[in-house]
Amino acid sequence: MLNNRSYITQLNKNTEVDVLRDDALANQVPIMDKVALELVKQLIRIQRASSILEIGTAIGYSALHFASVNDQIEVTTIERNKEMYEQAVTNVAAFHCEDRIRLIFNDAAEAFSDVNDRQYDILFIDAAKAQSKKFFELYSPLVKRGGLIITDNILYHDFVGHIEIVRSRNVKQMVRKIEQYNNWLKEQPGYTTNFIDLGDGMSISVKEF
Repeated sequence: MLNNRSYITQLNKNTEVDVLRDDALANQVPIMDKVALELVKQLIRIQRASSILEIGTAIGYSALHFASVNDQIEVTTIERNKEMYEQAVTNVAAFHCEDRIRLIFNDAAEAFSDVNDRQYDILFIDAAKAQSKKFFELYSPLVKRGGLIITDNILYHDFVGHIEIVRSRNVKQMVRKIEQYNNWLKEQPGYTTNFIDLGDGMSISVKEF
């Protein structure tokens, strides 16, 4: 018998981009939860977004999905891992999206000048979890009024909110930083934020001004 998550996942149709999913999972490449990804794609439709900035490309799986929503969408995405970046370049080329997905090879903490040539409808943060606050502060000025800032993995394997079960000191430090980010984010003036228990947790912030 299917559980609820498997049933909902099954209801969401696969696209040609999902051919990358099995390889990513087999090679332990971090990619978005399928249901969470479909929610972001629906938000792209609702926002009628045409420009998206992604922090954390990995192999280009989510960027390709974002671009697949419609032919007018342009995605700029930043990756610091050379192997991941090169695989993303290959995947973007394989799906003939080089003209709509701009790949930036750089550390996101240092890439502002690479991407500040435009404003974005959506900022999607899915990179080093301990630096989410830094990325939010650095790149939020590039988001249009009324735009969205989405942060993925705010539950960090369900350890956030349950730090007492964590044994590793390094993991505990990571969990504390994510908890601090979540608490900071919910109090940010100028943003209305909802926290969603979907996938590995997600926050959705609307930029009010």
